[in-house]
Amino acid sequence: MTEQAIARGGGATADVGPATGSAWQSARSGQPRPLDAGRFALVTLPTSPFWARRYTRSFLDSCRGISEDTAATAELLVSELVTNAVRFAGDTARTLRYSGRASASLVSLSLRHFREGLLIEVYDTDNNPPIRSSPDDDAENGRGLMLVDALSKEWSYFFPPGGGKVVYCFLEIT
Repeated sequence: MTEQAIARGGGATADVGPATGSAWQSARSGQPRPLDAGRFALVTLPTSPFWARRYTRSFLDSCRGISEDTAATAELLVSELVTNAVRFAGDTARTLRYSGRASASLVSLSLRHFREGLLIEVYDTDNNPPIRSSPDDDAENGRGLMLVDALSKEWSYFFPPGGGKVVYCFLEIT
């Protein structure tokens, strides 16, 4: 978890950098090392959230000390973050044809299991920060980051040097 988040009590901040223990940082002495770590690359297709959930479940099934409730919450958080990545990094204006999928953007999911929790990181090629919206009661979407905020101990984002963004959240293990 980032020290900035500890100081302010969780929630999202503007580009504070990677979380401690991030897959996007080189290992440093004194920093916690993950008990288990996994990474999964996806293409911005409508089926990507499904495959991200499947990968998450498979990964968490191989980790010790992860309860069914924690795994289910992690799957939901991954689904929301990957759905946002597909929605905003993918080109929704064009109709996908078989040959058109070759130019689809990439999304990367990183899961890092620590003693105290699970760090979920989703990279996409979009350079715009995530925006937590306040949708109307009858809106069909727009609640993803509200769920991430409510279910995780902390969430934020950062812009890696090569472009795009990484949105991450930290889920405490129960």
